[in-house]
Amino acid sequence: MYRRSIILVILLLLFAAEAFFARQFYIEIVPFPEDEWWMTVVNNCLRDLLLAGVAGLLYFRRNRLADRTKRYFPVVVIGVLYLLIAGFMVNQLSLDKGFLTVLAVLTGLNNNIVLVLLAAMCYHKWPSMLMKSVYFAVYFITALTMIFDAFYFWQTSMHVESVLFKNLNIYAVQGVLSGMTAIQLAGIGFAVAAVLLLFRVTNPQKRKPNFAWSLLCVSVFFLGLNLSYWSMVQVNKYILTEYVCVWGDETSEMIRSDYRNLLTTPVNINFASKMLFDTDKIARRKHIEQRPLTAKDERVLKELGILRTQQVLQPLEAQYDKIVLLVLESVHRDYIGFYNKNIPQETTPFLDSLLAKYPRLDNYYSSAIPTTQGLNATFRSHLIFDEEINGAKQGSLFRSVQEAGWRGIFMNASSQYYSNEVREYPQQFGMQEYYAKEYLQDLGYSGASGWGYHNDVLYKETLRLLEAGRKDKMLLVTKTLDMHQPYPYYGISWEKNMPPAVRDHELVTIRGMYWVDQTLKNFFEEAEAKGLMDDRTLFIITADHNPHSGGEYTKIVTNENDRKSIAPIPLLFVSKNLQPLNNLMTKDYASQIDLAPTLLYLAGLKAPEDFMGRNLLESVETPFALGYFGGKAFYYSADLSFEDQMDNPSPATEYEDALTNYIIHEYSERQLKNQ
Repeated sequence: MYRRSIILVILLLLFAAEAFFARQFYIEIVPFPEDEWWMTVVNNCLRDLLLAGVAGLLYFRRNRLADRTKRYFPVVVIGVLYLLIAGFMVNQLSLDKGFLTVLAVLTGLNNNIVLVLLAAMCYHKWPSMLMKSVYFAVYFITALTMIFDAFYFWQTSMHVESVLFKNLNIYAVQGVLSGMTAIQLAGIGFAVAAVLLLFRVTNPQKRKPNFAWSLLCVSVFFLGLNLSYWSMVQVNKYILTEYVCVWGDETSEMIRSDYRNLLTTPVNINFASKMLFDTDKIARRKHIEQRPLTAKDERVLKELGILRTQQVLQPLEAQYDKIVLLVLESVHRDYIGFYNKNIPQETTPFLDSLLAKYPRLDNYYSSAIPTTQGLNATFRSHLIFDEEINGAKQGSLFRSVQEAGWRGIFMNASSQYYSNEVREYPQQFGMQEYYAKEYLQDLGYSGASGWGYHNDVLYKETLRLLEAGRKDKMLLVTKTLDMHQPYPYYGISWEKNMPPAVRDHELVTIRGMYWVDQTLKNFFEEAEAKGLMDDRTLFIITADHNPHSGGEYTKIVTNENDRKSIAPIPLLFVSKNLQPLNNLMTKDYASQIDLAPTLLYLAGLKAPEDFMGRNLLESVETPFALGYFGGKAFYYSADLSFEDQMDNPSPATEYEDALTNYIIHEYSERQLKNQ
């Protein structure tokens, strides 16, 4: 009775403390948000009870801890490694420290050690060299997978995706390795060596653990934790929907729930599934269904501005004879000082001057990532890239201008064999002239490293092509690589030729952007000197996609809404003749699918009917940006922004339902037409 009274008093004090701190947090809000306050108090109390329960379990089993730690030491190593990574993930994702997050970490801990634990149990049940080898293999592969996945998460804020394996070859490996310092490589080597050295097992003992009982306990913990986590997620969603009834809280909780799911995911199983299978459920043939748009869909899509009632502008005579598209690699809008006052203003002075002088869009978004998907949106005005759909039958920016007698040139800094570009790009995107690293080598250029040739070489060859083709109508796309993650390249002397604020900055991205700025400055100065900037030539500066949402990106881009998987990128038009761009509205929202229709209009050509995007020179009631990545659609406008989990059987809003139906309808229509 006395012990129960003490426990009751402790619980009451715990509740009082959590209630007090929660009230202090909400005290300044008028009227006082009582529902949210209760949610916070209950959430924190449940977290405290859960942690107390874990501590109590360890305390009551304290006599066994030393023996179990020694016997299952490799499992402990994996568990500690997971907890370190989970802590990093919680910090990077700015997750709350409430009950569900703690439960997610405990569930993830169980899920990530379970395979190693089962291997350990088998070894102790049937000790042999074979079982020891199996135990080591499961342990070592799990540890390496965790380390690799943590690095990938640092760069992308997600677990390894199947898209990685589509682009994984010797050029990608060389590119990553060349960007890493000797200290970083030594650190990786040290981590791998530590994992090897930490594998130790006890000698077989006569008294063996009860295998059946141990297996039952593992099963109970696995099912109990996962079912508890899943059920509490549903309870939390129900309470937010039915009682708190704050749409913003409900929407934020959906995103937090996705982040927590990352914590519970077994890293080794995820890695294997992404390596062996294409896990993008939307962009796979067997998942595609013909989904007609309902009257409700059309009403909602008109409200979003996606279905337009305005008459499309018919093209006039060509305003330009040359369009030069300079595509930067992985550059966010806020990597430029003009948009971000938190970075050294010496970082991008030339780009800043161009943005202040020439037409631009301030709210221009990626439509897809990574590179091939982003270029697909730029050239074909589609969200989803599917290499299995016949590219020859699909409309594209290159095919349209080439049919009108223009030259279509695409030049990339990387190898033509990277991601099978030499076959895939001309076939899918339709450029008649495809040039890559091998082409530049044959011309005698040198200095390629990492991913390929650097900006200065690409821009030098761009100028040569423009000079040689002065009399040609031309669409020339130059795709650079120097800002490729994880470590941007810069070819300027660190000690002598960089402003101190750039040189001494902790982030290498800042120095990378300074290099981007200086090479662009040199390019335009040379173009002007050679007489290549005239009234009939339009230069465009943009990016293939925003950076993956992790790493230094999170330190530079401070607005959380602007560092999601689909985020803003630069779009700037430079020419001696700006009159054709007078209708461009700087503050309009738009995305990559809108660029090709706009450029074809300026070239005096009609856009293909299967283009999803709009002409940016057209006035519309609701300008919006649309993006797709990893089974999610992203919508941005001045008044509304949301993420749409497209395979969610119960969409949270009619907006998400209609957007899912629209994208799948468009994709299935395109697939059926082009088989």
